[in-house]
Amino acid sequence: MADAQTQTRAGAALREPSRVVVFTGPKEGVGKSTLCLNLALAWAGSQNRKVLIVHMDPLCRDDLAFQLNVEPPTLASMVHTIGDNPTGLGRLLRGRIPMTHWGVGLLPLGAKRQDVLNLSPQVIVQVLGALSESYDLFLDVDPYFPMQVFAFDLADLVFWSCLPQRAHFEATYSLFNEIKSLHFPLDKFEVIVNQANIPGALPAREVDKFFQAMQRRVLTYMPWEDLIPECANAQNILVVESLQSDWVKALRVLLGRTLEVQPTPKHWESYMAAEEFSHGADLLWKSSGDKPASPAPVAKLAAGEDVPEFWNELKQKLHKNVVSAMETERIRISDEPNQNDENRAKVAAIIENLIQKEANLALSRAQREQFTTELVDEILGLGPLQALMRDPSINEIMVNSYDKIYIERKGKLVLLNTKFRNDEQVIQVIKRIVAPIGRRIDESVPLVDARLKDGSRVNAIIAPLAVSGPTLTIRRFSAKPFTHKQLVGFGACTEDMIKFLDNCVVLRKNALISGGTGTGKTTFLNMLSNFIPEDERIITVEDTAELKLMQEHWVRLESRPPNIEGKGEITIRDLVKNCLRMRPDRIVVGECRGAESLDMLQAMNTGHEGSLATIHANTPQDAISRLAAMCLMAGTELPMSVLLDMISSAVHLFIQLTRFADGKRRVTYITEVTGRDGMQIKTRDIFRYHQVTVNDEGQSIGYFTACDYVPHFYDEFRLHGIDIPKTLFESEESKAKRLGQPPPQEAALKLAMASAKAAK
Repeated sequence: MADAQTQTRAGAALREPSRVVVFTGPKEGVGKSTLCLNLALAWAGSQNRKVLIVHMDPLCRDDLAFQLNVEPPTLASMVHTIGDNPTGLGRLLRGRIPMTHWGVGLLPLGAKRQDVLNLSPQVIVQVLGALSESYDLFLDVDPYFPMQVFAFDLADLVFWSCLPQRAHFEATYSLFNEIKSLHFPLDKFEVIVNQANIPGALPAREVDKFFQAMQRRVLTYMPWEDLIPECANAQNILVVESLQSDWVKALRVLLGRTLEVQPTPKHWESYMAAEEFSHGADLLWKSSGDKPASPAPVAKLAAGEDVPEFWNELKQKLHKNVVSAMETERIRISDEPNQNDENRAKVAAIIENLIQKEANLALSRAQREQFTTELVDEILGLGPLQALMRDPSINEIMVNSYDKIYIERKGKLVLLNTKFRNDEQVIQVIKRIVAPIGRRIDESVPLVDARLKDGSRVNAIIAPLAVSGPTLTIRRFSAKPFTHKQLVGFGACTEDMIKFLDNCVVLRKNALISGGTGTGKTTFLNMLSNFIPEDERIITVEDTAELKLMQEHWVRLESRPPNIEGKGEITIRDLVKNCLRMRPDRIVVGECRGAESLDMLQAMNTGHEGSLATIHANTPQDAISRLAAMCLMAGTELPMSVLLDMISSAVHLFIQLTRFADGKRRVTYITEVTGRDGMQIKTRDIFRYHQVTVNDEGQSIGYFTACDYVPHFYDEFRLHGIDIPKTLFESEESKAKRLGQPPPQEAALKLAMASAKAAK
């Protein structure tokens, strides 16, 4: 009869997704294993479903094996079952795990402790995922926090067993606060007070008050049962031997709660990403005495997991309640980093408490975490843009409309799925950006430039000027300026070019960095400025302060736009004129875009050599023409011949930057101004970049080369004790001929092909 029942259960397929039920507690000895065993038999018998008890115990104790009468060599372990091939999990379902006649099986992690060290969390998830196709899983989990978090992520229901002792309740209170901060829904945790009637136990009314303060309730009070030790020693199980005992009657509450649970489809592979458990077995299985435990993992949305339809509606509902709670707790928004971090933690806790009060909220832990983060960002930060601002790989953020947000990453534009709710939310974010710096934006002032605390440059424009909706552009800069070694590593230039420019800065040569929008002019100017000797006084003049120099003797000046009445404007030209009275050794202008260009040229010609600036132009010749045109904007009636004389004598070098179609930014020309021939300013290229072709992936292929030209001021290097060999200026073509090597075009193609092959 028993054999027939076993075969019936073994052949019966699960009619719905499997349940994963976890049994754990704050300490050892709380009766979790007894609860797990008895409920497994009750569940298998009443629901005609196969149950597998997985003993998540790194010490490999086999407490339940004796009672189930499953002992070695019959008893298999997870290590023994999967063998050396964790991907061949089909064998798990083909009789490797013995089932008792009750329809309950047992699978410990290993036969001995050393076995468990070979198990990684990723392997365990694979195993459990395969087992869930045929069994309801009851996980008997030891009270070790990382292991509990691991199990909580998988669980549909958690039975938390503790004894009627204050120490157990305090440990429970502490853990529930932690799991709430990790965005676990508390409604899947059920508290069981075991041995509730033993002498000296806290009375139920006091226990209820304790858990009411935690906004929790006790599911059931399990009485002390004298037969439990006797059953354990006699290889009996209480739910089989004594159905009418008070303990089994209390167990029926757990049975009913398990029946109420609606099992959810699980994305087993996504529970434990490899990077979250990079230490493998060390995280879960080594005791805290061996090494500090790694932090609990951050929940991530599973592949294909999206936010539900009620997401924005819930966000708007909770937003009002969070703001009210902030007012009650007197939380004030602050720009100070430490204060802001503290406020974020407080607001996140408020949101989490409000989420826990939402009944039957169909959100996974990852969704809860994302929801909390988004709402905190809306209340304290820049809404959907805040997560982008935390990503250091993003160079630019462009909001074309509330539902179209682009970013630039590695030189490429990408349209995101991220959206604002509506135009009004975009405008609120813009106002949050400009308000701290004393600016405003509305219909009377629909255009504004600003700078964030981290130095990011912001431009915003709204209706009536922005027809398609409020538009926001944020140009971001690295928190730590790029060094010349990094730029060489990025392929923006070569060591020879950097060596030459470094010595030109020391030699006090005036240089203009030209390029189009987004070519990296400011980044390159910042790098070049750091070659200025420490004993010189540097004054930087910028429209929006972006430069980050490493020198100590550095004065920063920033222009100021007019106020609402159109008064109080301080232009770049005003600042350039003023800094001449501040005894500068070097003047660095962030960008010449107007009449200040004439003042800059005059400064370069009147004892302020070694000055640096940027200008918008596509080639060095275009830069000369644009510079002349901007000088004419100053309104002075200088003859063009005089103006060209000023340019040819003031500017020594043009450094041209170009952004290629593949997003790469490179120095394409380093050009010397050699004089004037009539109405033409003469130039000679010292270094340049030759593009050879574009590969199948759209990447530009080329090479840097000198141009067989030694600059006019070469002798000045020697007079200043700077050793630069003339071979530095030998072109790659000349080197190839001299050494009998293939032309540089061929070498560049071969190198590109070798790199592509290595990448594959």
